[in-house]
Amino acid sequence: MLEDLDCDLDCTPDEKVTFATRFFRGSTCNWWHNAKEYMGDISWENFCRLFR
Repeated sequence: MLEDLDCDLDCTPDEKVTFATRFFRGSTCNWWHNAKEYMGDISWENFCRLFR
């Protein structure tokens, strides 16, 4: 699925992270907010590594 976003979206890598995380709900959403606070900005490349 992440590979599909990588090919299908005509946007910057940062925008891809923002778009993909809009679908997070519940505990995943909570985790994401905490992860961003701890790790700072996450590149698209690192985001994809986290979810493979």
